[in-house]
Parts: sequence; structure tokens; C-alpha cells
Amino acid sequence: MTLTETEKKRLLGIAQDLIRLESDAMRGQEGAAGNYIDTFYRRLGIKAKRQVCDGDRANIVVRIPGKDRGRCMMYSGHIDTVPTGDEKLWKSDPLDPQIREGRLYGRGSCDMKGSVACAMYAAEYMQNHHLQPEMDLLFVYDVDEENTNLGLRRYLETPERTDFIIVGEPTNLRLAVGHRGVMAFTVTIQGKSCHAGQAELGRNAIYAAADVIDAVRRLNKELERISQEHLGSPSIHVTQIQGGSKVNVVPDKAVVRIDRRLVFGEDRLSCAGQLVQILEKIQEKSGCDCLLEVTTYCPPGKTDVREPALRAISNLLEEKGIDNTPRAFEASCEAGMLQEKLGCPVVIWGPGSMGQAHKIDEFIELEQLYMGAELYIELFLSPRAAGHTGVKPPFDECGKGKI
Repeated sequence: MTLTETEKKRLLGIAQDLIRLESDAMRGQEGAAGNYIDTFYRRLGIKAKRQVCDGDRANIVVRIPGKDRGRCMMYSGHIDTVPTGDEKLWKSDPLDPQIREGRLYGRGSCDMKGSVACAMYAAEYMQNHHLQPEMDLLFVYDVDEENTNLGLRRYLETPERTDFIIVGEPTNLRLAVGHRGVMAFTVTIQGKSCHAGQAELGRNAIYAAADVIDAVRRLNKELERISQEHLGSPSIHVTQIQGGSKVNVVPDKAVVRIDRRLVFGEDRLSCAGQLVQILEKIQEKSGCDCLLEVTTYCPPGKTDVREPALRAISNLLEEKGIDNTPRAFEASCEAGMLQEKLGCPVVIWGPGSMGQAHKIDEFIELEQLYMGAELYIELFLSPRAAGHTGVKPPFDECGKGKI
């Protein structure tokens, strides 16, 4: 199918509406976007369920009955975004969507309100044309993906059975069958302050933090030797550091934040254990106390390329002349959490490029947006789409924990 100009305009309008609604995960501002999606489906005559997570932050869950009520396909998309950053650096207001040179600009246009708009439009298109999907469709629009996965953790407390899942993160509409897991750590180093003129009487927390940074760089070199198909290599990087209060005072506190990417064979305990060993040595050497906190954990995910539902998407891409070679998703996402909890195949597949995610002047190509909606509609209506059932044991909850 090919969208008409009128249909493209409608799809674009949905994406622009979403971008205008600030939904910064760090500030918990997804309420307005959730209300918009809730109202959108109710106006179509489709019941939407609000799943409250925190205050007015709520997941929106929608189920559309299919011809085969015994099977279900899920679309999973997050409605939150990262902060806009310094708005003075943007060429236009990040919350005022602009079209320039075939691109839609605005915070979340790529990651991932463009994809969410495609899924919403697909539902509207089927409803307006009295088309029934081949199987039940379950749309889960969740909050807080960019922070602690609060929304998905809430959904997974009482998940609905599904046979196949599409996570609509931006992949340039190419078939991503796996992604690395992610952990985030905060290391708080407690030293002893004193006058800098008598530095020997204190314990410099920033010096201890520098030792942590050096150790993390060495560990990353070791991790680079590991490589897995469709996932690549694990990694670890220091991404933030804070410390010190005054130039002539030996700092008694420093905070180091660390990003860790996992492959299969690694888990929460093994990765945390590596850092515990590092911190024990630094603590002994520096005399500073070191506290390690896990602030995020999401497992890696990977689906067998032979799964029937993946083959259906692959065939659809081939018909459209789009590269259907299975690949890895460049970042981490919620696919691994869904797969480990629900025990069914997951593909990461959506319009837009990860190269635009989290950036100043974020955009999505309009052709990607239009093609994304067309492909979602065709897949939802395709009799070739099929999945497998089966439930694996629950996984450890993703969230905060102390080591």
C-alpha cells in the first residue's frame, strides 16, 4: 500500500501533536502525551487502559481484536524523551515541530514519537477502513524508558499474553534482531576533607575517583576482546563525574557514574562483581569508602532469525526494496526485558535513525515516517505474520539496587 497525500498529512499531524507535548522522562512529564494517546483511541471507539505508574505518568495499553483471537502481536513504544538540552543551540524550538528539507524536526521526532505516531495511525487507518488485523494487536505505550524503565516494569507486573513483539525504536526500518543489555552504576566515594595546605591530613576523594576511571578504562580494553553475532562487544565507560567544593579544600566526596553494556553470558551480578573488585582495591589504597549503587539494569535480547514472524517482516522488506539483513540495534532498549519476561520473539523495527537520537536538532526523514506507517499497516493485516508462545521464568526486576 501507499499512503495518499491526505493520509500522509494526517500521519504527520499526529507526530507533530506528540512532539508539542513535552515528555521529559527525567522530569516525569509524560502525562500530557499519555492523555493525548488515551483520547486518540477513545475517539476512534477503541478502549484504552491507563496503567498509572507515578502521579499522572501512565502507560496506555490498547487491544484491538483480530481475526484469530488465539494469537497476538504487540507493538511496544515509549512516549517519553530525553531532555531538550540547551534550547539556544536548536535552530528552532524543540517543542515546536518544524519541517525543513524533507525532515520533521523536534525533540522525540526520531526517538521515538515518529514511530509511535506510525503505530497510532495504523490503528486509525484500519478502523476508518473497517479492516480487521490478522491477529489481536496489543499496543503498549510506556513511560520512563529513557530513565529507569518505570513504565515497562509496571506493565510487566500483570502482562498480557502475546506471541510476537515489535519494539518500534528507530532502525531505519531495518531488521534488528538483538541488542546489548545496559547497566548504570553510581559510585560514591567518601574521603576526608582538610585544608589544601595540609593535604596529607585528608583523603582526597577525587584522586580515588581518578583511580576508578583508570580501572574502568582498562576493563573496557579487556571487554573489547569479546564479540557476539548481532550484539558486538560489551563495554564500560565513565560518563559523569562530580566532586569538590572549594579550590583550597581537599575534597571529601566524589561521584562517578558508569555506563555498562552487556552481552549474553553477562548478568547483573557478574558485572557488578567486576566493579566491586575494583572498588575494594581502590578503597584499600586510598582509605576512602566506596559505595556502589545499581541505578539501571536491562538484560540483552536476541531473537532467532528463523522465527516465522521475523521472516514475514523480512519478506515485506524485500518486497519494498529495503535491506532485510538481520543486524544488531546500536543501543539498548526494552526488548530484552520483554523477551525475558514474556518468552516470545522480539524484533526492534521502526522508522528513523539512531544517529539522530538524543541530539540537538533531532529529526526524522518524512519518507521514513510515511514508509513506517505503511509497513506497520501491511504487517498488521498480513496473514503471513505468525509467532510462538511460551513463557520463561520471571527475571530480576530492572531498577535500583545496592551492591
